[in-house]
Amino acid sequence: MSRFLGPEAYVGDGTYQLLPFRFERLNDGEVVLTNMVGEFIRLPRRKLEALVSHNLSHTDEIYPTLRSRHFLREENDRAAEELLALKVRTRLNRLANFTNLHLFVVTLRCDHSCQYCQVSRQSEDKAAFDMTRETADRGLDLVFRSPNPAIKIEFQGGEPLLNFELVRYIVEQAEARNQAEKRHLQFVITTTLSLITDEILEFCRDHGVYLSSSLDGPEDLHNRNRPRRDRDSYARFVAGLQKARDIVGHDAVSALMTTSPASMNRARDCSATIREAGRRRL
Repeated sequence: MSRFLGPEAYVGDGTYQLLPFRFERLNDGEVVLTNMVGEFIRLPRRKLEALVSHNLSHTDEIYPTLRSRHFLREENDRAAEELLALKVRTRLNRLANFTNLHLFVVTLRCDHSCQYCQVSRQSEDKAAFDMTRETADRGLDLVFRSPNPAIKIEFQGGEPLLNFELVRYIVEQAEARNQAEKRHLQFVITTTLSLITDEILEFCRDHGVYLSSSLDGPEDLHNRNRPRRDRDSYARFVAGLQKARDIVGHDAVSALMTTSPASMNRARDCSATIREAGRRRL
């Protein structure tokens, strides 16, 4: 079991002082010490007992290592605590702005049944698997608790367009909150583009919503990886991509490839298809 030394253990008898660390037993005779800046050291249990009782000799071979890795400090080590604090600030600096990416899984429903889907995909008629407005509101509360000056909200699923009214609601609510927050706000919908409509695209255009889609390769491969009941996922992607570019803009739509066992020997075909998709007309 990991243990943490309390404050009473840190002040010694004038020879050295302990700095905060945890220790955990590895076996009957050995322990590992770790501290808040990521340093660690393995010690015989008897040396840990000597260390915490302030009986570890300055001439012990492990003493300089413990000192250099901030497990102890001597009375005249004026820079030791400042150096430790600097390392802690550096290590935790990433938390100052926290994350700027927030995912809203607005539905588990999907019109595709992709072989590598990572979610518990549900059929299109199971609306019980949609996010509610109440959940969305609580999610937005968490989003705006982030101290990051930039916020990106990404809608995932399932197929988010099957619950587009909630996507619309979240975008509008986030924009309303941001009138006071003044964050840099960005939205992305991860979609197959199979259910895209002019109404959806006009909303995306008017609210600066980006679209992220998927293209796995040539038509037969894409249809195999991303099957629909009508076996037309590639045709729907092509039509949806062109429509999206025409309404939202060429640079507002992107597509990624997911590599599958079926695509391993077709790298050139996949590459050529994706290059072609990058042009204005497919």
